[in-house]
Amino acid sequence: MARPAPAPLYTLRGAGSPLNALHFGCCEGDPPLLFSGSGQGSVHVWNLTTRRAERVLEGHSGASVTWLNMLHSRDTLISQGRDMRVCLWDLAEGRGDVTDALWTGSVGFCRCSLLETGPGRWLLAHAGETMEEVKIIELPSKSPVCSLIPQAKLGMVMCIKLWQARSIQYIVLFSQKSRSASQMAPYLPYSALVLTFWDTV
Repeated sequence: MARPAPAPLYTLRGAGSPLNALHFGCCEGDPPLLFSGSGQGSVHVWNLTTRRAERVLEGHSGASVTWLNMLHSRDTLISQGRDMRVCLWDLAEGRGDVTDALWTGSVGFCRCSLLETGPGRWLLAHAGETMEEVKIIELPSKSPVCSLIPQAKLGMVMCIKLWQARSIQYIVLFSQKSRSASQMAPYLPYSALVLTFWDTV
């Protein structure tokens, strides 16, 4: 018989609506933080030492926040919302302002993926305007790197993951209809593998 789940250490309350995204922000010497994105478009910044929300960030016009991540340690937050925007937030010295935003054009639920490629440089992958499209840009310049569109109609992109193995950057795409196929991505200026999964039925 399986053992019951352990009791929580503590419970954080006050987000005001269902949560869709969580991200820990831990830095040596600073209190650990938890960022939560709500269905009403708010991002709560929770101090896990005091167990209270330090700040509430509003930048997605009430649209659900679906993904959160960090740039530059804990000074810059990046958030994705159902308002079809990815926002960059300046959190340094207690600030909480949107400093830049990217319009994705995607109305789906696919979360972005972020990969650090060097000091102060990242790749961001996000679903595009057309159903099967995935766009990749470089941050902080927002320069387009490539746009990936499979030849076959595979359905809405549901999951994207950028990762780095043995110093080679990869992109994995999952469509709504899932099973197997793979192809190389000739559009990138470095080696990349694109896996597209779809239903054979």
